[in-house]
Amino acid sequence: MPNHQPSEEVISDGCGIHSHILANGQKLTQTESPPVVHVNDEAQEANFKNNYVAPEDEVADDEEHDEASIGQEARVTVGGTGKAKKKSKKKKPKSKRGVNAISGFEEYYVDPPLTSAEAEEEQSLYHESLPFRERIEVAIQRYSAKRNMDSARKNVFDKWMAYGGVDTGPKMFSGGLDPNTISDKTAAEIRTLTATHAVGQDKGDVGEPEFVVDFEGVAKGFLSYHLPIHFDLYSEEAIKSKTNVIRNFLNYLLHHDVCPEFKGQIYATRDIVNQAERELWMITQASGLLPGRFNTACSELFGGQLQGLHFTDLADQEWTKEFAAVASSGISPEMAKHTFKAGLIARGEQDVIQAYKKQSDAHKIKVVKETATGLEVTELLPAEQEILELYQTSVGKGLKPLGRLKVKTWHYPGAPPEDLTEEEEAAAATAPKEVKEYELWVEDNVLSLCFVGMKFITTIKELSFGVLYFDQMRGIYASFYQMLPNDLMIGWRKIEKTWLPMREKAVQNEEADEPEDGEGNGVDDEVTDITAQDEAKD
Repeated sequence: MPNHQPSEEVISDGCGIHSHILANGQKLTQTESPPVVHVNDEAQEANFKNNYVAPEDEVADDEEHDEASIGQEARVTVGGTGKAKKKSKKKKPKSKRGVNAISGFEEYYVDPPLTSAEAEEEQSLYHESLPFRERIEVAIQRYSAKRNMDSARKNVFDKWMAYGGVDTGPKMFSGGLDPNTISDKTAAEIRTLTATHAVGQDKGDVGEPEFVVDFEGVAKGFLSYHLPIHFDLYSEEAIKSKTNVIRNFLNYLLHHDVCPEFKGQIYATRDIVNQAERELWMITQASGLLPGRFNTACSELFGGQLQGLHFTDLADQEWTKEFAAVASSGISPEMAKHTFKAGLIARGEQDVIQAYKKQSDAHKIKVVKETATGLEVTELLPAEQEILELYQTSVGKGLKPLGRLKVKTWHYPGAPPEDLTEEEEAAAATAPKEVKEYELWVEDNVLSLCFVGMKFITTIKELSFGVLYFDQMRGIYASFYQMLPNDLMIGWRKIEKTWLPMREKAVQNEEADEPEDGEGNGVDDEVTDITAQDEAKD
């Protein structure tokens, strides 16, 4: 019997897929590499060939897109379903996406020199004959257009502008801009239409009684009061990124000679920015250490805000982990006694030490005076050599040496009024404010983070044997602290004195309906006639 082995013909489609056509008309498909595509009949084979798209000779902008990945992105028909794989979209190059573009806030960035055409244009824009309001508005708008601000920098810049009296935010009810609107506009006109900063007409010019130009005063108020409240100054880099925005704008004003009459103010303001950069970082670090371990020990032993905040016995329990920051601000009673006695021996006079022993034995130690006040640092006195040596002995081993912090009274804005009679208030209004001086004991490592002029609000307590301590820190501020009414003026709008058009028309209609003088409305005349007839009958 003849052996009827099916003959086969091999057809290659050029894509690694070989179709084996048997003699009986059946087809088998074998692939050299995945994915496996089964061609069941001639129609499906034709469908595959029609849907196949050869990969283009393109070079991917990303290193991950090599020739193999491009080949896999080819559209093929899988399983005869007729569905094609979508070709993945290629990313734009980094240069077109703005990645790594120059922002204008780099450390050594300077504006390029002006061309002759640019210098001539700016001479007309910033001419001294123009009002300051117009010049500074143009400068703000051009500066915003030339700087690549991220959201963080823009937030700082906008808040600083608003604090300084500049209106910020998109223009309302403008309807947007379409190609027909801007087709015949110049670059300057388009910049004005799309600007988000404007100096209101009510600001007027220099010399107006309501508003004054004060670069330095606005910087002091913003950096010392507004910035710490509205921004998180958690690191030196975070502080520098915010102060650099203000410094960058001031340099722009100097470079383009926007307001030469205020050049001295701008230089002084730039010095304030540099000072704020140093002091704000020191304040951030000191706020985590003040009032120091000695004053914390006094608060624990003799009563205060920090008493009872240390709970070592509960440290192993899960629910106490969320209170770890609070617990670290306290001190155990045993450590408090050790810290206080070492400080008293190191800093206390002999009569103070004797008074403490006598009152301690009789259990008569108490707080005799408590004063909530603002304080300003006048002098920093680190521990002397003999104090350093004392803390190397068993008396103060393991503790930080104790220095001295000299302060004076600071009458801070917003302080609660004193409870005085009318006569006492009248006398206090004319009399000079009393300034007291204090000497507080603070560790050297905390003193290194303080500076002359630093201000803070706290509560000073005096013990019955003459030692002072403080424990309630309600705020630490820079040496140039200044609170301006600008905070209250942000978002304020003057009350309109004229009616809106629709309301004005309604008022005019109401006035037109009212009868003129000497004219009756008919009803009043009839009532008058009836009244006259009744009187005649009587």
